[in-house]
Order: sequence, then C-alpha cells, then structure tokens
Amino acid sequence: MKELKFVKSTGVDRVYQVFAEEKEVYYLSEVLTLPTRKRYYLYQADGKELGEIKRKRYTMGYVDLPRLFLKLNAYNEISIVKDMKNFRTSYEIKGEGLTLSGVFLGDNFDIMRGSEKIATVQVIKENEAYTFTLHVLKENLETLIVGFMNLLIFVYDHENVNIK
Repeated sequence: MKELKFVKSTGVDRVYQVFAEEKEVYYLSEVLTLPTRKRYYLYQADGKELGEIKRKRYTMGYVDLPRLFLKLNAYNEISIVKDMKNFRTSYEIKGEGLTLSGVFLGDNFDIMRGSEKIATVQVIKENEAYTFTLHVLKENLETLIVGFMNLLIFVYDHENVNIK
C-alpha cells in the first residue's frame, strides 16, 4: 500500500503537488486558455506528461455547473459533471467504472473501480487549503487514481467543503 499526499502548491508553475515519503512524485500545472475554460497537465516529477484535465463552465442562471474531464494515456476519458435536475444540483461520475463509496465530499471515502476498492482517501482542511491523504491499494492503477483524485480536488475547491 502506497501513501500519497496531495497539497496545494506554493510554486508559480504548479497548482497541486503529490508527495510520497515527502518527495514530489506528481504535479499539476495550469495552461493558459479561454476565460470560460481551464486546462491542466498532470506530470510525473521527472516532467513526463501523463494526461490532461479540462474544466469547462456551464452556467444555468445563477448556478455555476462545472464540467471536469480527465484524459490519461491508456485510459478512457473520465468526467465529473455537476448538473441541475428538479432544482437540485448533483454530480455524475463517468468513465473507467470509477465510483466513490462513503460520504461524497466528506472527510473519508473510498475510490472504487467496479466492485473493487482501489484507494482510500482522508481529507483535512487547514487555513482554507485541503490536504488529501490517499492510500493506493492497487499500485498498477496509480496513474488512474492520481488523475481521478485531481478531478475530485477541483470539486472540493468548487464546493468549498467545510471539513471538521
């Protein structure tokens, strides 16, 4: 079991950094694009590009409904889309059979692929910044788990979830 920590970066060229044993192993970097969209690239610490995250905005009246898309090498596209139905907002996760088990936007949950648990996550919020501690249970899926976790981080940031 491998432990990874996701923290908001203080550097200029990185949005989030992922550490294993206090050593950077992955990072997320923003690319300039249109004002209504955002684009990020996921890299290994050595600079190898692993995939891309796109954030598109969709506004329904006063409600911002973000659409997040992840494309990793060797995997199908994964999306997390916020939508409004019957005056209620909800999120839908699609792609690679990924789901969450536990409280959505809570402080502890599991990442599942089909019926198999592939990672556990603990969330802490200090000084308006989140720290995500992830235990990878299936190391052959580490890239998929790291990319998906970055999508979830954007959801937490968008919702400004209060963690106790």
